[in-house]
Amino acid sequence: MDKTTSSAWNPLDNTAGRGSGIKDFLNSNSIIARVSFLLLFILIFVIVLKLSIALLSRIMTNINNNPKLINGMIDAKQLVIIPQDPSSKNSMTINRSINGPNGIEFTWSVWFFINDLTYNSGKYKHIFSKGNNMTTSVDTKGLNFPNNAPGMYIYPNTNDLLIVMNTYETINQEITISDIPIGKWVNVILRCRNKTLDVYINGTITKSVNLNGVPKQNYGDVFVAMNGGFDGYISDLRYYDYSLGLSEISGLTFMGPNLEMSSSNSASLLLKSPDYLSLRWYFYGSNGTN
Repeated sequence: MDKTTSSAWNPLDNTAGRGSGIKDFLNSNSIIARVSFLLLFILIFVIVLKLSIALLSRIMTNINNNPKLINGMIDAKQLVIIPQDPSSKNSMTINRSINGPNGIEFTWSVWFFINDLTYNSGKYKHIFSKGNNMTTSVDTKGLNFPNNAPGMYIYPNTNDLLIVMNTYETINQEITISDIPIGKWVNVILRCRNKTLDVYINGTITKSVNLNGVPKQNYGDVFVAMNGGFDGYISDLRYYDYSLGLSEISGLTFMGPNLEMSSSNSASLLLKSPDYLSLRWYFYGSNGTN
């Protein structure tokens, strides 16, 4: 019986033709193939180069232009001055904001903890401000004048928050945030984009204000807890020369304040529930109970 060799077609065996068109194209010596490959290589190189430059620029920006002015927790009754003159000792110079497609951009972030409102009664309680104090004989009841770019204060005898911003149209434009919790850590983020100033409390936008004019930045020092400050603590004062995105804002809130300080008072604060992201934490009351 003769043996016949037959080659049956197997529908699953299609590897021979797989990718043959691409191989033929790459192996061809035509000018079109060579030029196309060169253009593809250049395109990939340009994309990788741009991404690398953007990543490196952001890393260097975070290091040089976005300093943590207060690193850790300080007593809010103790004055801290952060010099902006690069030639000064212990200076921590911050750059003026980036001018984005929609205008000026910058962000400030700070954590604070109010123990009691009776301290410094009848005066604005200073948290921080940017710009030297030019006041001479004018009684401003604790407000820095005229430089606030920005300035943050607690109202006299109430738990309302006052935010002040110098603009080219108004010397001090004021924004009020009502009912800041007492006895709890609070994060406040000021995000400016052109003439829009957004105020975030614990990662949630609380107020968005259209300023009367473009913010008027200055080269003055950063002051923390002037005129006796307030009864409490301040932690992690940060500056960014651009507008933070929502993910970055959420990240700052999620990390919470840095409670490390060379004081025995920090031990009692560590015992308080750090449920910063809970709505009950913000609205339930000011005594820290749930």
